[in-house]
Amino acid sequence: MVLNIKNVLKIIDMGYRNYIASIPKKEYDKIKNFTKEKLYKYKKESLKDGYVGVYNVAHNTLYELGKYCEFGGKEFFKPVFKNKKLQKEFTEEHDFYIVGREFLAHIIEDYNKKIQSYYNEMVMPFLGAKDYQASEFLNSAKYNYSNDSYTLDFSKITDEQQTQLVKMIEHVRSMRTEWVQLTPYNLEKGDTVTQSWKYEYAVFELVRIYKTFDWKNNIMIYYGY
Repeated sequence: MVLNIKNVLKIIDMGYRNYIASIPKKEYDKIKNFTKEKLYKYKKESLKDGYVGVYNVAHNTLYELGKYCEFGGKEFFKPVFKNKKLQKEFTEEHDFYIVGREFLAHIIEDYNKKIQSYYNEMVMPFLGAKDYQASEFLNSAKYNYSNDSYTLDFSKITDEQQTQLVKMIEHVRSMRTEWVQLTPYNLEKGDTVTQSWKYEYAVFELVRIYKTFDWKNNIMIYYGY
């Protein structure tokens, strides 16, 4: 199997990340038929020793999706450049495509499924698939009204439940870190609600973009480097 640079970067974790950006339609109409020579001249770069990357074209970044964006959806991709040679050059080592509202909806649905799967995996051993088949361990819970506390019979806990219990604690610890050390929102800069990569928060930022993006006057670009 031959690996291109994009895949190599992902494998050795050098920081390949994917983004969603916008280009005004007026700007896109200027560049869509460019050859490499015209693009470099337009960007005031030397064709001999200069460089124009995906981030130079899709410079108005809306959201950083982060690493390992394996949610598929290539059927939603359209070439940015009409010139096939130039488009091929831009996509040999990078992601660089026009995407539409359907692609955003696809990512949102993918995140939704990931969130559901993650929480189901942790909870179902205790509550069953429909949340009302409490396990023997969970049914052993005794509530003490005087000090608002619970006790459980840990002789009834299964190996699977022990594993998921540890995962629950790790999840809560991770969420606590997000709020105590990082803060998943920003009150000062732009329209961005959150820059968190946690699916639980990121999905709402994508919904915001989906609802507010000016599809009439702008082109959305999915790119990575």
